[in-house]
Amino acid sequence: MESGIGPQRVIITGACALVVFGFGTGVTVPTLAAQSTASAPSNGWAHVDCDKEHGGGLQRAIDRANPGDTIHVSGTCYENVSIPAGKDLLTLDGGGVATIDGPDATLNTILVRGPRGVTITGLTITGGRAGIDVSRGSSALIDGNTIDRAGRNGIILGAFATANIVNNTIQNNAVIGILVTGNAFGFIGFRTADDTSASPNTIRNNGTHGISVTLSSSARIAGNTISGNTRHGINVERASQATISDNTIDGNGQYGIYVTENSGVNLGSDTGAGLFDAPNRTTVNNLLRGIACRVGGYANGRRGTLNGNAGPTDFGATCVNSLDVSDTVEP
Repeated sequence: MESGIGPQRVIITGACALVVFGFGTGVTVPTLAAQSTASAPSNGWAHVDCDKEHGGGLQRAIDRANPGDTIHVSGTCYENVSIPAGKDLLTLDGGGVATIDGPDATLNTILVRGPRGVTITGLTITGGRAGIDVSRGSSALIDGNTIDRAGRNGIILGAFATANIVNNTIQNNAVIGILVTGNAFGFIGFRTADDTSASPNTIRNNGTHGISVTLSSSARIAGNTISGNTRHGINVERASQATISDNTIDGNGQYGIYVTENSGVNLGSDTGAGLFDAPNRTTVNNLLRGIACRVGGYANGRRGTLNGNAGPTDFGATCVNSLDVSDTVEP
């Protein structure tokens, strides 16, 4: 997933006069203060102040938006919202202060179903069944949010979706912090494969796993802190694969990394100290082991300092242990 957007991308900063560039033509538009609290996107942007709305203002702005528009959100929106197909390159920007609180526990707080290149940034997202659900082939950048106390999962990527998940705090969700499922792909902790430093997420204190990759899905997980989750820091299962490098994985209630059911993990590379090469580390032991494997799984690369109270590794008889033996010390 590329970090940049094409020539129709609207870039908006501050509350001063703005310039929107499209196909080489600049157009000056008014300040945010000149807009109504739930104005339709005009010249590529809109402002929704949910503290002044009677409800539904954010969804109305999404429904009116054109591809490439940016919706600036302020206040607290008590809504479950949906971004449907056709809203490609749409941005929801909370400016680091706005909240979306999904009151209906049977719906996801933000559902992205079909559009490509959606950006969700600067929001506190809570309530709902899931905080953010990206599905049905959608793609998204989820950047700089706090996703807290969702009824089940903090973020779901499902049904052939892809997302870059960077600079977020994902915590206290009832089940999984980030769920990657159903042939989905997650890039977690970085923007592009050319990055030399992480854009790290903090994934902590979730009700089961910090991250779970399942049902023929894949993830590349680099540079994050994954700690204090009730079960595993990272769970990889059901014919899935994850490349896991340069993360701090510690203090989780069972295993740091658990791989099972014909799945595999690559722990960085055999040499190197860069973001995609470095091994993972534990500073506070996981309760059981640093990494465990069952039912036809495999692990390759370097163990680093992954550890648990019962020792660093636990591989079942059907698992392939290809960890660098010079970096793996069994208890």
